[in-house]
Amino acid sequence: MVNPMLPLTALRAFDLVARHGGFANAAAALNVTRPAISKQIRHLEQLVGCALVIRGRPHATLTETGRQLAAGLSQGFDLISATYQHISDGRDGTNALRILVDRDFASSWLAHHIGSFLVENPGVALEIVAERNGRLRMDENFSFRIFYGPEGSFRSNDLTEDTLCDWIDLPLCTPEYALRHVTDGRLRSTARFLIDRNYDLRKDWFAFSGVADPGPEVQVSKFNDTSMCLSAALSGSGITIGDSFMALDALQSGRLVAPFRLGLRSAQRYAICRAVRRNPTRNEARFLAWLVGAIALYRVRVEGILVDHGVTIVSA
Repeated sequence: MVNPMLPLTALRAFDLVARHGGFANAAAALNVTRPAISKQIRHLEQLVGCALVIRGRPHATLTETGRQLAAGLSQGFDLISATYQHISDGRDGTNALRILVDRDFASSWLAHHIGSFLVENPGVALEIVAERNGRLRMDENFSFRIFYGPEGSFRSNDLTEDTLCDWIDLPLCTPEYALRHVTDGRLRSTARFLIDRNYDLRKDWFAFSGVADPGPEVQVSKFNDTSMCLSAALSGSGITIGDSFMALDALQSGRLVAPFRLGLRSAQRYAICRAVRRNPTRNEARFLAWLVGAIALYRVRVEGILVDHGVTIVSA
């Protein structure tokens, strides 16, 4: 039986101090002042009869008793949150899904394919939030998070992680640019590489392709995402290493060509993550099934088009 005098406000304040590592962050999470959090912690310590937190700035450290209490509270509040969300999803009838997605994947693939899911699932309220890769925004509630990285990059006590797919990387440029800057299977020193500073695959691609690496002779322009590199390549500004999720349509239409006709299967993976202590709703399960199926079909299309263009695919 639950104690009716259980200090829930103080326990929640302590839980947030433990999760966020400090009084100021806990106060921000509850939209109250730091002294208000401190008052609740002192009240809780008086009730239990011992210190729970060693105060410091900017971080607070838990005592051994504090760590034991924090572990139990974390499980309890997570269960409460998951139960409330499940009940709320079933009661309000909104069928809402919130998906946090790497912005390149969102703009280059998901936005072009999501229509089929919405047609098959009328009435689902879908919100897609595009974010820089790896920014998990754990203080917000999302049905799924989709980002790329080495296997296991996003798995934690709070998130499950399952591999969604890999992709094919290959150098791409306009046909006109290839005529001017690629000769006899070699990149001329007059060429310019267009590189995503967060995903620079030049050394790996040259190592596995057997194509001579021109090294520092080739000029380099750097951007902060792959879509900008691709846009610059489409304008005839240089050669970029494009991935098969973003560049397939441009390659199929002939706006871009693969002058070396060799693609490198990515060592990294797109991963789909969800909260550990939360069972998927019916609509989340439907979205996941649709996504896995749609990507499987797309991968078949990718490899067919690359073969049609004479591109050989190798694995890193």
